[in-house]
Amino acid sequence: MLKLIKHLLSIMIISTLCTFSHANEFRIDEIKIFGTKRIDNETVIAYSNISVGNIYSEELGNNILKDLFDTNLFSNIQISFENKQLIIQVEENPTINLVKFSGNKKIKDEDLLIEISLKERGIYSRAQVKKDIERMLTLYQRSGRLSTEINPTIEILDNNRINLTYEIEESEIAEVSKIIFIGNNIFNSKELKSVMKTKEKRFLRFLSSADKYDPDKLEYDKQLIAQYYNNRGYPDFRFSSSIAQLKPNSNNFEIILTVNEGEKYSFGEVRATSELRKMNSLSLLNMITAIPGDEYNSSKIEESIENIKDLAALQGYSFVDIDPSLDKDELNKVINLEMIVNEGPRVYIENINIINNTRTVDRVIRREIDLSEGDAYNKYTVEYSKNSIMALNFFSDVNIEELKTDNPDRLNLDITVEEKNTGEASIGAGYSTAANTTLQLGLKENNFLGKGQKLNFTSNFSNTRNLYNIAFTEPYFNGKPLSLTSNLYSNFQDPASVNYETEDLGISFSASFPLASHRFLTTRYELFTSQIKADSNATSYERLLAGTDTISMVGYSLYIDRRNSRYKPSEGYNIEIDQDLAGIGGNTFYQRNKIELNSYKRLTKNLIGAFKFQTGNVYGYNGEYAPLSSNFKLGGKNLRGFKQGKVGPKTGNSYTGGQYYYLTSLETNLDLNIDAFDITTTLFLDVGSVWGLENPAYASIKDDHEARSSVGLNFNWDSAIGPINVIYAEVLNSETHDTTDNIYLDIGYNF
Repeated sequence: MLKLIKHLLSIMIISTLCTFSHANEFRIDEIKIFGTKRIDNETVIAYSNISVGNIYSEELGNNILKDLFDTNLFSNIQISFENKQLIIQVEENPTINLVKFSGNKKIKDEDLLIEISLKERGIYSRAQVKKDIERMLTLYQRSGRLSTEINPTIEILDNNRINLTYEIEESEIAEVSKIIFIGNNIFNSKELKSVMKTKEKRFLRFLSSADKYDPDKLEYDKQLIAQYYNNRGYPDFRFSSSIAQLKPNSNNFEIILTVNEGEKYSFGEVRATSELRKMNSLSLLNMITAIPGDEYNSSKIEESIENIKDLAALQGYSFVDIDPSLDKDELNKVINLEMIVNEGPRVYIENINIINNTRTVDRVIRREIDLSEGDAYNKYTVEYSKNSIMALNFFSDVNIEELKTDNPDRLNLDITVEEKNTGEASIGAGYSTAANTTLQLGLKENNFLGKGQKLNFTSNFSNTRNLYNIAFTEPYFNGKPLSLTSNLYSNFQDPASVNYETEDLGISFSASFPLASHRFLTTRYELFTSQIKADSNATSYERLLAGTDTISMVGYSLYIDRRNSRYKPSEGYNIEIDQDLAGIGGNTFYQRNKIELNSYKRLTKNLIGAFKFQTGNVYGYNGEYAPLSSNFKLGGKNLRGFKQGKVGPKTGNSYTGGQYYYLTSLETNLDLNIDAFDITTTLFLDVGSVWGLENPAYASIKDDHEARSSVGLNFNWDSAIGPINVIYAEVLNSETHDTTDNIYLDIGYNF
C-alpha cells in the first residue's frame, strides 16, 4: 500500500512539472509589432488586449485578429509565435484624401455626404464603404429609384493616401402601373385604392409623387387598409400576401394584395370600471363613444381613450392607465368592451434631446418646449410643444419620441426635426374679373442664421402702385421672450380711378412679451408722413385731401390665445384688442380701436369649423377730424370677392373707406379627395361692411351701413413648381359702386 502511494505521488509531481514546463514554453515574453506607420505600437498592443506574461494559444491568436480587425484601422494582419515572441505584422488602411461622387444628377453631393460616415481625413475601411453604399441606396430607394447602382473606386496616392470615388448609375423612378386586390368582397378595389397613399400611374400624376413605388409607403398603405376594415366592423381583417412584381422590360411595378376580410362584428355590452376617486364608472361611460348594437369600430375605442384622458386631466390626473378589454363572442358576432381605468405611475423627464437640427440652433427649439428636465411628464404639454415648434414654420416635420430609461419613473424626450427651406423668394400675380393685374416680389428669411430671426423685404408693383417694405424681427431679445421688430416702408399710389397721388414714408418699432401663459402684449410706436398731391383736373373734394400730414402714433395690442394649437387649431379661440393714439407729436390727432375674435370647433373627425369676427372704429379729437388715411377699408383677403379697398363710401371714382367696419367669416375645411394633386380646400362665407364719415366736408358722400357678403372656395396646391393659392368667391350681396374680385391667384417659390 505504501509503495502504491509513493508511485502515485511520483506521477503527480512529474505531471505538474510537465504542465509547468509546457506553459512556460508558450508564455509570451516579448511582443513585436511590424508594419505600423501612423499608429503607435503601444496602440496596437492596447487594441489587441494582450500583455507580456500571457500564455499564447490558437484561441488567443484568433481573438487578437478579431479585436484588431474590429478597429477598421488595418487591411491585413498576420500573427505568429516563435521562441516566446508574439509577432504581429499589420498593414494599415490608407487615409482618405478626398471623397467624390460621379454620375449623380438627381441627388446632390451634400445630401449624399450626410448619409456616409467615411469622410476626408478618415481611415478607409471596406466594411464601412459597404455600409455607406447601403445607406446611399436607401436614400435613392426613398425617391423611387430602386435600381440605382453604386460602385466605389480608389485612386492610390503617396503616403498611404487614397481618393475615394462613388460611381453612381441612377435609375429611373419606379412607378406603380397597377394595384390589384384579391379576396375583397365587402369593399370594391376602387374604394380600397382611394384609402391608399400609393396611386396607380395616370395622366398628369407626374405633378405628384403618389405613383412612385416605395416599399415603406406600401407598408403604411396596408396599415391604412387594415384600419379602414377595422373601423367598419371587421376586426379580424388581415393580408394573406402582398406582392410587388416588376413588369418585364419596364420600370413599372404591379402590386398584388390578397386579403382575408373576416366576419363582421358589432359592439356588444359596453362597461367601464374606474379605480380613480374623482371619476366614477358613470362619468367614464359618458366618455365612451362606442354604442351597443353599432358595428364594431376600432377608432371609437381610440376616441374613447382620448376622451377619458381629457376627463382625467380636467380632474387633476396627469397619469392614467387605460386598459380596453375586448371579449369576442364569435357565436353572436359581437365584441364586448370594458374600459378599465387606473391611476398610472408618475413619470418624470430625464433628458430632452434635439436631433437633426443641422441649421437651427438648439435654443430656438427649446424655448418652444413648455417642459424642462425634471418636470413631470404631461402628454398634452408635449403635444402642445410639438405644435409650437411646427408653428415656427422652420421644419417640414417634427417627431417627439418618448424613450424609456434604466429608471422606471424616468423617460427621455427625443425631438427629431426635419429642416426645411425657410428662405422664400416669392412672386405673386393677381387676376380679377375687372382685368386688373398686380405683381408682387419679395425676399424673406424666417430663420436668419438659424437663430429664429426674421428678415423680410417685400415690394408690390402695378401701373398704379409701388410699395417697398423692409422689416427685421428678433423674437427672443437677450434670451428672454421679448420680441422686437423694426420696420421701414415706402408706399406710393397713383390710382387711375382718382385724380390725386399719395406717398407714405415711415418707420415703426414694436415690442411683444407675454403677460401670462396665454396672454401677450405688444407695444409700438410709428412715425410717418402722408403726402397727397392733387392732379390739375381734381375735383373740389379731392383738392380738400391735398397736403402733407405727419403722424406720430403710439399703440398696443392685447392678445389672448386659448387655441389647442398655434399650428393647425381645431379647438379654442384667440382674441386680439388693438388701440392706437395719434397725436404724440405730429399734426394729426385721432384714436383707432379694433377687436378681433377667432373661434375653432371640431365638427366631425375630418371637419373643423371656424368663426371669425372683427370690428373697429376711428375718430378724431382735440378739435380735429381723423384723416381719410386712417379709415378702415375692406376687400381682398378681408371680405373675399371684393377688390382691395374698393368697398363702401365712394365719391366719383374715389373710395374713402369708413370710420366703422365689421367682418364676419364662417369657414370649414372641405375634403374633395383630390389626392393626386395634393390639393386642400376651404369653404368660406364672408359678411361685412364699412361705413361712416365724421367730416362735414364729405356730406355729399353716401356713407350708410350696407352689408356685403360672399361665399367661395380656397384651393391650396403644393405643386411641382411651388405652392399655388387660388381663391374663387361668388358675391352674394353688394352695392352698385363696389368693385368685385372673384378670382385671385398666387404663386410662391422657396429657396
